[in-house]
Amino acid sequence: MYILTASLVDLTEAETIRDALHALQAGAAKLHWSKEPPSRRSEFVKVISSLACVSTVVVGTGIPLHTERARRKCLEALLPEVEASGITMLTAEARQLRNNKLDQQTVAVCRRKRIISDALHLDFVPGGAEPLLWLPDIVCGAVLAAHRGDGSYLEQLADSALQLHIDAR
Repeated sequence: MYILTASLVDLTEAETIRDALHALQAGAAKLHWSKEPPSRRSEFVKVISSLACVSTVVVGTGIPLHTERARRKCLEALLPEVEASGITMLTAEARQLRNNKLDQQTVAVCRRKRIISDALHLDFVPGGAEPLLWLPDIVCGAVLAAHRGDGSYLEQLADSALQLHIDAR
């Protein structure tokens, strides 16, 4: 399974959301779902369920599942959904330079296929530098937990986490 999430935030709400996420931060490191105990995860979900944001989640499955291919397939499904929401700037958490280039190539392919327009741009920022990037990490964690049998986190997000399921082989 590969999960890719875009959390859509109105720029007029961005500072309020950043402040709420910073208040959850325990130390200097960024928030990261997988490194937190269940009690903290519940707190994360409770806070973000009260924020003015919606997340689009693409869940890619298939056997065999190759990570970068699955990411590309998920990104190809996610980009048109994001653009259809009126978004023109997408900020992703930076990975290794090589992997960022692969994502940019996927964007270029989507443009050539005309599934997105030239108006949608993808930039990369280190995860610790932008608290808004913690939102999709939390939502991904809640979706993964639900797929592993604990739907309590995802239930709290209610209608603010919209899921698409794709074949990512």
